[in-house]
Amino acid sequence: MNIKDLRIFARVAAVHNLSAVATELGVSAGTVSKRIQSLEEEIGVRLIDRTTRSSRLTEEGRMYLQRVERILLEVEHAQDEISANTCAPAGRLKISAPASLSRQIVLPALVGFIEAYPAIDVCVDITDRIANLHDEGYDAAIRAGTLADSTLKAKRLAGDRTILVAAPSYIERHGAPQRPADLAKHHGLIHGDLRSWMLYRGGEEAEGRINGRLGSDSGDFLHMAALQGTGLLRTSEIAVMEDLAAGRLIRVMPEYELASESAIWAVYANAKHAMPRLRVFLDHLAEFCRDRLNPAARQAARNQTPSEPSKSTEADVSDADERVSLRAGRKF
Repeated sequence: MNIKDLRIFARVAAVHNLSAVATELGVSAGTVSKRIQSLEEEIGVRLIDRTTRSSRLTEEGRMYLQRVERILLEVEHAQDEISANTCAPAGRLKISAPASLSRQIVLPALVGFIEAYPAIDVCVDITDRIANLHDEGYDAAIRAGTLADSTLKAKRLAGDRTILVAAPSYIERHGAPQRPADLAKHHGLIHGDLRSWMLYRGGEEAEGRINGRLGSDSGDFLHMAALQGTGLLRTSEIAVMEDLAAGRLIRVMPEYELASESAIWAVYANAKHAMPRLRVFLDHLAEFCRDRLNPAARQAARNQTPSEPSKSTEADVSDADERVSLRAGRKF
């Protein structure tokens, strides 16, 4: 039995499309179909019902997939353990990240990473959508905010705050809100379908309804709109750190935060053993965040507001992986 055929079968089962798998592998759809057919002939059952538009697992295919996934995982672990003892980490990493954190964290960190690990190739997909790591073949995703309960594992890269900001030009025209009830009188930039914001101060929380005429599924688009003075922006503090320091954006209602337990995270599959190439990537990312997002650098962006200094320290970077078990919240 060819291990490559098992990998092809698993990918087709995940994405339900032979052409998509063929594109990933750089072969024709006919080649992928033949490899599936060869596997079916070898075991004597039909695994996938195939059409020109989609592919669907048969009942036997679903049973077979459970075994195949375990086999492939064990094979990968065996290869990684041998590689760890004989050579430097190598292979390909596929990462998902939002645009705002890609500029502030992912790209700057990768500059040093690809130089330090020449045998590792990295593909970064920029999207605000919460990707399904397993189905879409991602090794890890970078996320901000409060994580929902999940079977994924998470590495805390840096403490963060979800804050409210606006451009000076917006504040000159409309003033700044002072309390949650004031938000209804202002133009809020709507991310997705979120038309109310929860605000936290001390142990209290309040809901503020927003009056928004401009919305998008892209946090980066809304960030640019905020810079143009279009409205109030709910955002990760790290994502706008440089704009705050330069005065392009100003924090409003600084005594409030808009999420609890907010942080920057790297999430990845809950495998027994992390691949060496993923391990070194996560370690490099954590070290980069510790150096770049240190308390002194963060405070420089906060000096324009009377808010209390963050409690972020080097302890913000968690060296131990932990299963995510946090309150559900908005991710950016």
